[in-house]
Amino acid sequence: MRPLLALLLLAAPAAAQDTAPPSPRDGGAVAQLLHAHALFDLALARKDPLAALSAARLAAGIAATDDDRTPTPPGEPVPATYPTADVMFTAAKALAKEDDLVTDLAARTLAETANAPTLTIIRSTRGIAAGEAQVWQLPFFAASPAEIGLLGDGKANLDLSVTLAEDIPICLDTAPADRALCTFTPVENAIFTVTVTNRSETTATYSLLTN
Repeated sequence: MRPLLALLLLAAPAAAQDTAPPSPRDGGAVAQLLHAHALFDLALARKDPLAALSAARLAAGIAATDDDRTPTPPGEPVPATYPTADVMFTAAKALAKEDDLVTDLAARTLAETANAPTLTIIRSTRGIAAGEAQVWQLPFFAASPAEIGLLGDGKANLDLSVTLAEDIPICLDTAPADRALCTFTPVENAIFTVTVTNRSETTATYSLLTN
């Protein structure tokens, strides 16, 4: 049997209703973006402008490159539906209301992030029908930390599984949410099977994110 992985780690998905966000310790750009969205959900729920501003700053540090990779079945390519950093900045200012200090901080933070260095992720966004499973074949390289993130539109319960050849399980997330993070380090170059399953009775969209 071929060697398995040097590190297998699955971070719990971030849900809008009860959030245990992916920890920044788990990786790089993909983990950071998922953490930003979990924090933004919390900011909206608590009407906290500073939390929204922190989420915006995290999200602004990530640049997404859209890729034409295709799952089976192919699904419908759609634009990404999750809030952008600009939306988060706008929300932070709206939550601040008449608080001039927070409003000023938001403006200065937005100006600073415009020239700050960014990390890059690869993004593929698809529509997925109720009850459908879409399978992706993605290559990752030996000794290089890999990140696979699932970020849905909040309309459905989406599951994420990652396996190697011979159906060796790497990550399995079946929590009642539409976000998940899988991080691992392959010991050899390999093609991994990534499956996104819509467990709901509602059509949804999601972005598959990788480093």
